[in-house]
Amino acid sequence: MLNQRTYAMNELQIIHMPKKSYCEVNAGVDGVEYSMVGYEADLGNRLTKHQMALLAEYNPFEMVYHLTPSQPVALYDLLSDMLELSQLQEQTALLELKAAFYQWLSGVIQQYHAKPQAAKPTSPAELVTMTLEYMLKHYADPHTLDTLAAAMNRSPGHLSNCFKQVLNRGPIDCLIRLRMRKACELLTETKLPLYMIASAIGYRDAYYFSNAFKKQMGMSPQAFRKHDNKEDITSQAGRNSIARPNEPCYISIHDNDNYYQHMNGGSDNMFNFAKMVPASLLLAFGLLLGACGSANTGNSTNSNVSNHTAPQTTSEATATADSAANGGTRLVSTSMGEVAVPDNPQRVVTDFYLGYLLALDVKPVGTNRMFMENPYLQDQVEGIMDVSENLEAIVAANPDLIVTGDAQKYEAYSKIATAVYLDHSTNIREQVKQLGVILNKEAEAAAWLEEFEEKLAGAKKRVQALLKEGETAVVFAGGIQKELTLYGNAYTGGTIHGELGIPMNENVIRDIDPKTGWATISSEVVDHYAGDHIFMSVDTKKESFDYASDPLWGTLPAVKNNKLYEIDGYRFYFSDPISVMNQIQDIANMMEEGAKANVAK
Repeated sequence: MLNQRTYAMNELQIIHMPKKSYCEVNAGVDGVEYSMVGYEADLGNRLTKHQMALLAEYNPFEMVYHLTPSQPVALYDLLSDMLELSQLQEQTALLELKAAFYQWLSGVIQQYHAKPQAAKPTSPAELVTMTLEYMLKHYADPHTLDTLAAAMNRSPGHLSNCFKQVLNRGPIDCLIRLRMRKACELLTETKLPLYMIASAIGYRDAYYFSNAFKKQMGMSPQAFRKHDNKEDITSQAGRNSIARPNEPCYISIHDNDNYYQHMNGGSDNMFNFAKMVPASLLLAFGLLLGACGSANTGNSTNSNVSNHTAPQTTSEATATADSAANGGTRLVSTSMGEVAVPDNPQRVVTDFYLGYLLALDVKPVGTNRMFMENPYLQDQVEGIMDVSENLEAIVAANPDLIVTGDAQKYEAYSKIATAVYLDHSTNIREQVKQLGVILNKEAEAAAWLEEFEEKLAGAKKRVQALLKEGETAVVFAGGIQKELTLYGNAYTGGTIHGELGIPMNENVIRDIDPKTGWATISSEVVDHYAGDHIFMSVDTKKESFDYASDPLWGTLPAVKNNKLYEIDGYRFYFSDPISVMNQIQDIANMMEEGAKANVAK
């Protein structure tokens, strides 16, 4: 309320208040942000008599003016500059402040007197274009999703949704792309030290810039500059074309609603929106690559470097596309280098590590369907989205962290959100520890490991009580078939031989390559590998075999002694913590039940 008149402040507005005015601000539930700019009008003796008469009759300094800017971005930016300058102590700051004020006042007057245009809602593509133009001018300024939204006079959620609708990525991701492209230009074209480059593109110091650059580009700034000195990657010879030959960009050719969706599985609505954004802007931000007919994501680091394109990932603690309001980031070491991960990730997507995340009390928002069908996990997967390595589905899940075991897809995932690669060939204990660090769940990881070792010790004790000295076991898959799979200490055999420590037949030890972990054998040689106990992996829902009646299998001591156990191959396919913990119990239970049955006979 200003001098008994009420103004609704639903968007950026400017009000001129005369001195001695009464102003009351009702912030409401959501709050309000406002700035007050004070000035003193000193006209001196420069007015003519005619001007003095007009001033007495119509004094503009004592009137109320109200303006809803049609182009608020420039005014907001100048206002921010004025605030920053007003807090400086340098002598030149006052002069710069006065210059900024005159520039701001000129813009206000121009927009105030401009011919009013009919109200027209800003489309998502128009808003994205305005924001990209703003970023292009102010990429060196510190920005978060909130500050960008304020500059656009929109809510953070609305701005983020428009970017996703138009470009399938968030505004901060676009800003990071632009900054990395600018960094590449400075590294290539100048000999400026890293701290100056960092400052020039909006990073507070060389350390954060170096980490962000390595995350985005796959190599350190120093390595990039050294690489550039050896090979002019800005030349045509050293650059991958934005679109492959014979696969032109959508902008001038293939202007067809179905082309992108047919070729790349994309959303044609998003594609149509993207075509409304000027191509020059898309190119400046490295976004034409994602909108062209070429969907080749197979090129790894070299592709990123040669195109000066930064994958869509988080880097600073300031913001991610939608999630960093929950906290900052932490640097964790991975086989792909150091990665800045969210302190407390809220929307995790994983391909292989569903059981690992659930063991650490982290329920992902998306994973592959196959792992959701794991019998040991089915009571814990309600509400989890099936993404099944579909990039569009992963984008729709709006992750703030992607945990993958697929090195070949790491780059593609990194373009969607912060991605961490975890080598699934390492042992389960090491994987749990690593995920504990990545997810900031080290206490939960330690607790799980303690529980696992306790239950494993109990199961081992039960199993060892049923094994006579010198007895061995073998793990087959397939049932009574001409060919079977023979496992060593890996895959289905990992739980039995590795965790429970049931000894293998010496022929299995000799003939199975530890690097492979399995082999295909003829049923004619099963007696060569058969141990005192046989675990046969089959599809228990569809098949079971009468081994005692078979002329070959019936001669084996394990079959004669009722020590062949059919196990559900699907249940034992999985090797996550929850599955393994249940598998060791299943084996112990199975062997105890067999022993009881033999006693009953």
